[in-house]
Amino acid sequence: MVPVFRNFRDRNVIYAVTPPTKQDRPEPVNPVTLALAFRKMLDEVNSQSHLARKIGLTRSRVTQLLNLLKLPPAMVAELSAAKDRAQIAFYTERRLRPVTRLASRREKLEAFRRIREKFHALR
Repeated sequence: MVPVFRNFRDRNVIYAVTPPTKQDRPEPVNPVTLALAFRKMLDEVNSQSHLARKIGLTRSRVTQLLNLLKLPPAMVAELSAAKDRAQIAFYTERRLRPVTRLASRREKLEAFRRIREKFHALR
């Protein structure tokens, strides 16, 4: 920064504040695609702990992402095929996490249907 004002002996220096440059928002990452990649990488390493160290995440975070693969195959296929930036940003791991905890396949599909309706209502 370049000083704009200085008084005697540089006691009070005022610097010009430049506004931050407008940066593009980072591209959202599809959590299901990430989980599928983690599952492939898991075949190469011994455990989720080794995988977590290798990619720089905590073991619990890796587990949370891998739990997305407990969703019914139709849901995994639909979510991993998402290409629309808004759709990927909407279906976050955090939003899908409660669905993975449901017991039956029917409950999971029903919960996903409600989430999908929210997405379409926002559009």
